[in-house]
Amino acid sequence: MLRTLWTIVVAVFVSITAGSGVMIVALFSSASPLIDSLNRWWARSILRAAGIDLHTEGMEKVDPAKRYVLVSNHYSYFDIPCILVAVPQPIRFMAKASLFKIPIFGWALGRAGFIPIDRKNRRTAVKSFDLAAARIRKGNTIVIFPEEGRSRERQMRPFQRGAFLLAIKAQMPMMPIAVDGTFDVHPVGAKRVTPGKVTVKVGSMIDCASTTLRDKERLATETRAQIENMIGVFGTSESRRSELEAK
Repeated sequence: MLRTLWTIVVAVFVSITAGSGVMIVALFSSASPLIDSLNRWWARSILRAAGIDLHTEGMEKVDPAKRYVLVSNHYSYFDIPCILVAVPQPIRFMAKASLFKIPIFGWALGRAGFIPIDRKNRRTAVKSFDLAAARIRKGNTIVIFPEEGRSRERQMRPFQRGAFLLAIKAQMPMMPIAVDGTFDVHPVGAKRVTPGKVTVKVGSMIDCASTTLRDKERLATETRAQIENMIGVFGTSESRRSELEAK
């Protein structure tokens, strides 16, 4: 319980400190590298407080000169800081619109270029994806959790199609990533933080150049199959069904 209380105290302190810093920096330039440094300091501080031993696999596949649509599984609140620390890119997330209403923290998200999305409102959701495509063109890598919420079990929830429509719209490469271990650190509904090892794994890049709307199902199936293989937990993806039928 002491670990959990310490993590909460640190999270509040660094959110206020980093959030204030981001808002000040953004007054001069919303594209400043200082914003990425503050984001990573925030994330690294929370991981240390929680006792998370962060590792990476396959990070050499990420080209620092390229920008991507990163598609990840989502188990825990700790997925976001793990990705921010592990992936050497100027990352921005698409996040629930309600988070942007939190004083200081939410204001900083908006100033830093993170993208609010209200999936219940189709019109504003479309605008959010247009904004995400513009962010990529300006030099940011966008992270999306296609499950649209944290999974309550190790098996991933069904994928929604927004991430794949974004990759098609932006004609940018898509990179599947897996966050393995946060389910044991702090799953949905947990009241305590359990220190442990977390590994951020990188799959194989999926080229989305020349893709069209007809490719969205293929992209979703291929991405899900890669993430399932990386976390070692299989659901009912087309690739897994074919695997089982072949046995």
